[in-house]
Amino acid sequence: MISKYNLNVFLSTLNFVLCFVGFQFATSLFLPAVSDMEDITRSVTVPYRAFALFLSLLVIMINILKKSNSYPIVLKVFLFFWGILVIRVFYDVFIRTDIRLGDTSQVWFYIFGICIPAVFSIIKSYTYINLEKSFWWVLVLTAVSLVLTLFSNQALLLGVDELNGRQGGNAAISTIAFGHFGTTSVILGLYTFLEKKLNWFYKVLIILLILLGFFSMLRAGSRGPVMALGVVLFFWLFSRVKNPFLAIFTLLIVGLFTVILMDQILLVMGDISPIMEERLRQSIYEGSTGGRDPYYSAAVEAFYDSPILGKQFVLIFPDGTFDYSHNLILDALMGLGVIGGGILFYFLGVAFKKSYYLIKKKDPHFWIGLLLIQQVMANMVSSAFYYNQLLSALLVFVFLKYRRSLPFNYSR
Repeated sequence: MISKYNLNVFLSTLNFVLCFVGFQFATSLFLPAVSDMEDITRSVTVPYRAFALFLSLLVIMINILKKSNSYPIVLKVFLFFWGILVIRVFYDVFIRTDIRLGDTSQVWFYIFGICIPAVFSIIKSYTYINLEKSFWWVLVLTAVSLVLTLFSNQALLLGVDELNGRQGGNAAISTIAFGHFGTTSVILGLYTFLEKKLNWFYKVLIILLILLGFFSMLRAGSRGPVMALGVVLFFWLFSRVKNPFLAIFTLLIVGLFTVILMDQILLVMGDISPIMEERLRQSIYEGSTGGRDPYYSAAVEAFYDSPILGKQFVLIFPDGTFDYSHNLILDALMGLGVIGGGILFYFLGVAFKKSYYLIKKKDPHFWIGLLLIQQVMANMVSSAFYYNQLLSALLVFVFLKYRRSLPFNYSR
């Protein structure tokens, strides 16, 4: 019979793993590549979201009476940021009379049905999360999800001449989300290949996973995942070089060679995804932001209108529709002013610092830091803070698990 402790470890670990790969695995297992029928998509996504929410609440209930150590200041600041963000959303939606927003049910669902339950479930259960098992679960489920997607989405298997656009994972996973899922598999694959002791057979499988992830990332056709991968790899390299000046010099050399070989790199990418090559060339040589310039300008203008407390949590269009600015920092400044922006800079700075020393000190689970950097970069060019469950989950976990000052009092 399983003990209460082992059951708690299992449920806490599963809850943590689902933040990384649960939605992708469930939808790749049951959904077609595309569907015009919303009911088909909801028949999978709604039960999954309900199960994930139930699991988070169950983990909270199991651990709610357990005594916890005092929370670090950075976690309290992070929770304060969440609190003022919720107040801003509530104020804009229900109290203000000078603006009118369309349906905000999805925003509230992500806040209270996805992100906040994950945050508090990890706060209550982080000591019970088995990181080693979490890693292997995430790695295996990521690989299985990508393989299932590859064979269910026939558009991914088309020849280069037959491609006619960007590719999503399935009916519920957008092109951007699919691209980042591919990036995640590349990061996890490289980490496994370089840091885990494996025999030649498993190393071959890991190489195949890296190639599949890279292929999926390019076929998705979104530039953000490619940029995130580049930043993570540079951050990884920078963190590993012992001498800071040597690290900067190494990055400059790598950057120089990247610039020199840029055309050849883009041509190789074009052999897999012409649309990715085209979009990257537009970004690099023409400064294209994929139509986000008006969003950035509007967010900056909103910040200037109310720089202390912010003006509104989203960009609002004349017909009542709304959208985020596609930049984590601009969203914070637009919605919460310099106060919210300063808080954001503070806890992200702490997160980057902890991630840096996790990698530098070769913590056995520094993959957490790598994926945290990826999620921050993902929110710098797409999505919004309140839509990214994994970012909040990783921030909370790092703040709690690695709470001591780094590097002098470094502790696992």
